[in-house]
Amino acid sequence: MSQARGISQKCCCLLTAFMFLAGCSQNRQALLPPAINPPIADVPVPSGFRIDLGRSQATVVPNSNLRMVNQFYKGSDPRLSVARFFIHYMPTDGWNMLQETQGPQGIILFFKNKKNRENCTVTVKRGWFHTHLYIVIAPGGRAGAATTQSAAAPP
Repeated sequence: MSQARGISQKCCCLLTAFMFLAGCSQNRQALLPPAINPPIADVPVPSGFRIDLGRSQATVVPNSNLRMVNQFYKGSDPRLSVARFFIHYMPTDGWNMLQETQGPQGIILFFKNKKNRENCTVTVKRGWFHTHLYIVIAPGGRAGAATTQSAAAPP
């Protein structure tokens, strides 16, 4: 009986060591990959995040560059990884980050696109089983002034 207990303890120690090493070998700072065809061409979305069409809307004013977008996504990546994704990829699509806020409402990132004179607010929140992502695009003005309220308390 004592010999069986010793073997069991050794197996448990080996399994624990293996799991620890496997966890340590993952690069927790690795950047999330972008989705191949995001719903908004100039706003990247992390791969694996799915848009909820029932909670999303977009309006484009004909014969102009005006658009209003309010989109909701669900995914499984951690909030900080998602925020890091947007901080890295948004500038490649012409968006300049103006501000980052972290609080009980989640992580809120404010961007401005000078070319299109638009503001974009990205809110990353923790849900029960998913990470929730809200993307709001509004025309001109001061970034955050018109979109902060809707992004901070999405429907």
